[in-house]
Amino acid sequence: MEQLFELRPRKDLLDPTFEGYKLSLDSLPVYKHEVPVAVEHLKPNEEQFSFQHVKTFGLHNHLIDDPWSDEVAFFISKDLQIFKINLHSLVSQSPEFKSVWQIPRYLESRDGWFNASLSFAGPELAVVTDGGGVLHIVDTGVRTPTNSHLWQAKLSSEVLGKNDPFKITHSMLNATESNQSETLSVLALKVESIDKVESQIALSVFGCSEKETPFISCLEWVQYEHVDGHWSFKQLKRLAIPHGLDYASVLSPGKALCIIAREPLGIIFDSNKDVAAPLANSEIMQDETETKIAYTWTESPEEVTVWMTFDKQTSKHDLVVKIESQALKVVYKNQTYLVGELAHPISVGSSTWTLSDGKVEVILSKVDKSLSWNHLIQSDLRGRKVLDAETAADYESQAESGGRPPVFSSEQLEECDDMPMDESCIFRFDGETNEFTHKAILSGQLLFFTQSAPGLAPAFCLRHDVDGLIWQPMGDELEQSWGCLHTAALQALGYIQASKEQRKFTVAPPNMTYAALCDAFSHIYIYRQSNCTSTGVEMVHRPTGRRVGNIARQQVLNIDSTEECLGALATNSFLLLLTSSSLFAIRVNSD
Repeated sequence: MEQLFELRPRKDLLDPTFEGYKLSLDSLPVYKHEVPVAVEHLKPNEEQFSFQHVKTFGLHNHLIDDPWSDEVAFFISKDLQIFKINLHSLVSQSPEFKSVWQIPRYLESRDGWFNASLSFAGPELAVVTDGGGVLHIVDTGVRTPTNSHLWQAKLSSEVLGKNDPFKITHSMLNATESNQSETLSVLALKVESIDKVESQIALSVFGCSEKETPFISCLEWVQYEHVDGHWSFKQLKRLAIPHGLDYASVLSPGKALCIIAREPLGIIFDSNKDVAAPLANSEIMQDETETKIAYTWTESPEEVTVWMTFDKQTSKHDLVVKIESQALKVVYKNQTYLVGELAHPISVGSSTWTLSDGKVEVILSKVDKSLSWNHLIQSDLRGRKVLDAETAADYESQAESGGRPPVFSSEQLEECDDMPMDESCIFRFDGETNEFTHKAILSGQLLFFTQSAPGLAPAFCLRHDVDGLIWQPMGDELEQSWGCLHTAALQALGYIQASKEQRKFTVAPPNMTYAALCDAFSHIYIYRQSNCTSTGVEMVHRPTGRRVGNIARQQVLNIDSTEECLGALATNSFLLLLTSSSLFAIRVNSD
C-alpha cells in the first residue's frame, strides 16, 4: 500500500499581496535566423487516432536544453541531424549552428514514427532515438560552445521492438556503489494497440479492453550497464498507463521513478523476473484425495489439449497464455493460474489457444508423436487427465456447482460507490520491489515541467489557487521520507494559463524571473515576476495617492512568422522559439 503524502507549499514563497500585471509597451530585441536545415514536425497517421497519440505528437518540443551547459541548445532537423546552437552568437549576424551528429536512417519512410528525441543523461553522455524504434547511446564529449568534438555512438539497440515508435522522456546516468561501473536509466514512452502490448499479466487488471481503451501508453524503463568501456543491456521494466502519462522521471540514484498520471496504472513486465502473483506451494502440491481440480487435459497421438474454466464474462484481455517449446504459462488477470515445464517438447508454431464463454482451450502440438504423456506439468496435482472433451465438461460442471456465489452483483452498486477516475496523482515507483511506495493526489492542474540542476529530476509546475508553484521531486539519497519540495512560485500563472486557449508551450528559466506562454502561431506572452527588481513597476493610485508597489510587467510579442511554433526554451537571458525554418531569439534579460 502506498504511503500518502501531501504537497505542502512554503508560505515564504507565496505572495498574497501580489496585485497583478500591467501591460508594458517596451520593445524587446528579437533576432531572427534561418536554420541550416528545416525542422520537420511529424503527425499521426490514420491508424494513430487516439488522444494519447495526438498529445504525444502535438506537444513535442523540438528545442532541447542541456542541464550541464546553459550556453547551448539543440534541435533535430528533418534529415535527422542534431544541431548545437551557441546562444551567445544569436545576437550577431553570424549565428553558430553546428551539426554534431547524424542519426542513422534505416528507412526512407517515417510514416507512423514519433518525432526524433534527445535527452542528456550526463555531462558527456546522451541518449537519442530516431522515433522509429532505435535507441542510441552517444558519447558527446563536454558540450560547450567552443568544443568541436563530434558525437560518437557507443551502442545502438532495438530493445523496445523493431520499428516500434517511441519517445524519450528522461534519462539519468549513475555510478554504482562500488564505482566499478555505471548504470544508465532511460524512460521511453510508447502508445500501442492493446493487442500488441507484451505483458506478464492481463491488462484487464487496469480496466483495459479493446472497446474502451484500444490504445494504451506504456512507460518503458530500460537500464544499461557500462563496464570496462563497454555498454550492455541490463534490464527492462514496462508500466501500463491506460489514461495517458503526464510526467515521468528517474530519481537519483536511478533506483526509483516519479510518475504523474491517472489511476489505474502498474507494472506489467520485468525482463528479470515475473511480475504476476506466483502460485503458492500449497496450491501446487495438494493432497491426491482433493477432489477440486483446476484444469483437465487429454492427449492424442498428435497433440495435447488442456481445458480451463473461468468466469463467463472473461475476455482475452483477462488472460496471458504463453506457450514455449517445453513450458506453458497461463495468467488470469494478475494471478498465475498455471505454470511449469511440460512433460515433453512441443511445436510452438502449430500450437494455439482459444476462449469461448469463459472456457479456455489450449492445443499443444507434439514434436514426438510416439511419446505418451504421463503428466502435463511435473508436481502439479491440480490437473486431471480425461479421455475426451465430453469428460472434461463433466468435471467443469461439477466444479461450477460447488462454487461460492458472489457477495454482490454490479446492479447493487450505486452512483456514490463509483470511484472517481479524473484525478491525477504523483507516485514514487520503487524499481527494486516493483511497487508504488508513495502517492499524493494533485490538488491543482499540471501546467508544465522544466529542467532542474544536473543530476536532478525535472521540476513540474502545478496550479495552486491562481498561482503556479514549482515542485522538485526529491532524490533517494536524502535520509527522510520521500516527497516533492516547493522551490518557487510564478504569480497568477494558473489563472493566466487557463485563459490562453491557443497556448502550446509554457516555459520558465532556471532563475524563475519570468514565465512565457507561446501560442501555436505568432503570439508570445511574457510575465515578469515582481520579485525581480529590474522588472517591477511602481504605480500610484491617483485619487488617493497610494503607492501600488506589487505590480509586475506583462509583455506581448507578435512573431513575424506564419509557421507553427515547434519548440520553445527559456534561459535566464533568452527566450527561444523554433519554427520549421527559423529560430527566434528574444532578449528578455541582460546578462
